[in-house]
This record gives sequence, C-alpha cells and structure tokens, in this order.
Amino acid sequence: MNKFIKITSGFVVQEFKKNPAGQFVCTGQAFIAGDQVDYEDENGNSISPPPDHLYQQFKMVL
Repeated sequence: MNKFIKITSGFVVQEFKKNPAGQFVCTGQAFIAGDQVDYEDENGNSISPPPDHLYQQFKMVL
C-alpha cells in the first residue's frame, strides 16, 4: 500500500465577534477530534490503522 485515507469524526468550534458594521464575523475556529477514526485504502475499502504513519495535527485556517 502506498496511500491511505484517514477519516476523523469530530466537531468544529467557531468564535464570532461583531464588527464595526454590526455583523458577526468568525475570528477563530478549532477542530475537536472525536474518538471515531476510520481508514480506507485508495479504493475506499476499510483497512486497519497503518502502523507507520506520522501524526498530522488538524490545522484550521481562516
């Protein structure tokens, strides 16, 4: 196997602040990972967690 897909269930938390025009705009967000993680091969078939993969943080960008 040369490639796999990791699917992590969780929640997105967003913070909003009122701007000078009176509109609420998103000023920050974070992904809260849940316990449910699934792995798939290149064809979408379920696989066991690959043993030799590096942790990749969840980086939310505005």
